[in-house]
Amino acid sequence: MDERAFVESRKATWERMQRLLIEAERAGRSLRGLPRGSVREIGPLYRRVAADLALARAQAATPSLVAHLNSLVSRAFALLYAPATREWGGVRSLVLRDFPATVRRRVAFILAAFAATAVGALAAYALVSATKGNIDLFVPPGSPMRSSLDQWMAGQVSKPTPHAMSGLFAGTLMTNNIRVSFLAFASGVLLGVPTLIVLFENGLILGAFAGMMSHAHQHSTFWPGILPHGITELTAIFIAGGAGLGLGWAVLAPGAQRRRDAVVGAARDSAVLVLGTITLLIFAGFVEAFISHSAMPAAWKYLFAAGSAVVLFSYLGLSGRERS
Repeated sequence: MDERAFVESRKATWERMQRLLIEAERAGRSLRGLPRGSVREIGPLYRRVAADLALARAQAATPSLVAHLNSLVSRAFALLYAPATREWGGVRSLVLRDFPATVRRRVAFILAAFAATAVGALAAYALVSATKGNIDLFVPPGSPMRSSLDQWMAGQVSKPTPHAMSGLFAGTLMTNNIRVSFLAFASGVLLGVPTLIVLFENGLILGAFAGMMSHAHQHSTFWPGILPHGITELTAIFIAGGAGLGLGWAVLAPGAQRRRDAVVGAARDSAVLVLGTITLLIFAGFVEAFISHSAMPAAWKYLFAAGSAVVLFSYLGLSGRERS
């Protein structure tokens, strides 16, 4: 074997493998530290370098070359076949990197979820603010939400609440919001149609409530009671809805991929999105119980809402980005 020609013909492959291994090792010896395109490269590169190592050994190449190739293959094997671990590092990676990065990658579907909700909210607001009786179309008499609507219209929602009751209320809110988010996600496999319906209906309720506040002249109490937790809660629901829509789109239009591969990829991203939204919804539940419905002055509630929006969107937009 002409070793010099062999090295020259394979050098680019080995150097690429070396760079990817260094990137992964800097990110905690995990494939999660690599961009998706780089992850796809690792497997084929590993097989090529392993074949080169076998050839080098069979042809009695110089020990330094064999040692170098053996090092590359060993490190790649450890990276590819490392046993799955359930450490806090995985949770940290999900929260600080995987979740916000996936949100940015799936932002088109999340914006579609926002649009579906906004259309419902605007339609209901227009109908109810124009004619008070139209509220029955969205919150019929006898509906469990009717008593809540009456409290909002009377301006009786924001009042001192014992901490024990606030904690119980927070738990109820979290459970309900997480259920809605999972419903929006899971129904996406049915081409995303049920997901759109869930989002549209949620928008209808919000718009109908806001329309009634115009008649009751209670916008000054309604929005301070909604925005502190609503910024985070609605964003989480839009993200979960986007996860469902992405899954439905993969079923409907897989593109150049096989449908099975497209659905698996979308399901993986969707699972990350839904897990991430759980954290947001837990936070929103506590905020709703202890701040939104408290006797805190409206100005402080608006300030909290603005601050939470800045923090949340900075986190989603900037966290987990690759360092240049």
